[in-house]
Amino acid sequence: MSENVENDIPYAQESHVSTQIRAIYVRNFSCMKETLRQFNITPVQWRVLSNLQEFDGQNVNALAERSYANRANLSRDVALLEKMGLVERHREDRDQRNVLVFLTKAGQKKFDQVKPAVIEEMDFELEGFSKAEIETLMGLLVRMKLNSHRPHPPVIHTLKETMHA
Repeated sequence: MSENVENDIPYAQESHVSTQIRAIYVRNFSCMKETLRQFNITPVQWRVLSNLQEFDGQNVNALAERSYANRANLSRDVALLEKMGLVERHREDRDQRNVLVFLTKAGQKKFDQVKPAVIEEMDFELEGFSKAEIETLMGLLVRMKLNSHRPHPPVIHTLKETMHA
């Protein structure tokens, strides 16, 4: 028996799917951050460029939703990308209150420059998986994502009930 019994006890949260997904996300974000550092952009800024490359002329709310980013943080990143000359903001013709973000030629060039490194990073995570396994995994993750958007009843569990369990 080891001297430190606490280390022999498996961490209960490790058996939860959400814990594994969070661990993958945190590690992925850290690796992606290092990969993108050489291009002088952040993972959030990359997602903005990537989203605009796919669908140019989005407002910050749409970009935040598609980038899975906090709107306030994303606004700061869009401002930095604009300062770098990678995006431009213009008021929408039909509704002057709505500001749309567009990819510039320099932004498209940056996207094209960074994309191979990002793909290489993403492929690394799936190394050893077959095409069928990746398709199955994606299908399961999409279902889980859809479930996470469903409204569910609040979980009401009082401290008193917990202490008597």
